[in-house]
Amino acid sequence: MNNLLKKSILCCLLVAITGNMLHAQKKGKLTEQEKENLKTTKVLMVHYEAPPMYIMTPKDAAGTGLIADLTQSDDADPLKKYSYNPSQRVHKNLAQLFKEEGLVTDLEIQDTPFPYSSNSELKDMSKYEGIEAAYIIEVIVPLMGWKATYAPIKWRTYHLNLALEVRIIRTSDFARIWRGNVGYGGLVDKEMRFHINDLDENSKTMISEKLDVMAFESSKRAMEKYKKTSK
Repeated sequence: MNNLLKKSILCCLLVAITGNMLHAQKKGKLTEQEKENLKTTKVLMVHYEAPPMYIMTPKDAAGTGLIADLTQSDDADPLKKYSYNPSQRVHKNLAQLFKEEGLVTDLEIQDTPFPYSSNSELKDMSKYEGIEAAYIIEVIVPLMGWKATYAPIKWRTYHLNLALEVRIIRTSDFARIWRGNVGYGGLVDKEMRFHINDLDENSKTMISEKLDVMAFESSKRAMEKYKKTSK
């Protein structure tokens, strides 16, 4: 292998390594000092649009009819049609809880959501360039995090589940200093169940009311997880 070829390969490797470093998410730690900083400095809370609600539909049982009953919507945009805005509801609850608990005192809330983003897209911090806040709290509902599913032998009984991810970004170096994942609902939660025979023109209201409970309770779990974190 001649020297020119060796140099070309080395250059390619350096470019690849540098590119990965630029796209890698910096990570820090949620120390007690960071918690104190969050209490006294400006914090911005944002949220990302949730993915469409995943509805488990057996082809020979309910199919698209179930989706139509649950959504009661003619909106052509599937993101809006099936989402019910879970991240927006959590966003408001979490902001209120953090302020009431004194975890942050100077909190700004961004009402307009960022578009739904994949895990790799969430690592891109360029959207936060120029933000004056010292920290950013992100509220994220991951893919398949908002869903209605059933147990294999009881396909007519559906169970709602909401998964939530909260991240804290330090803007001085755009490092992620904390990430908390929580969930609410599922097969064991009787209050989050519904039977497909009970679906009618009020189905969307029924789901929305259950989601209000899930959004509040999952916000509480995220806050408690944050409070217990100590480095």
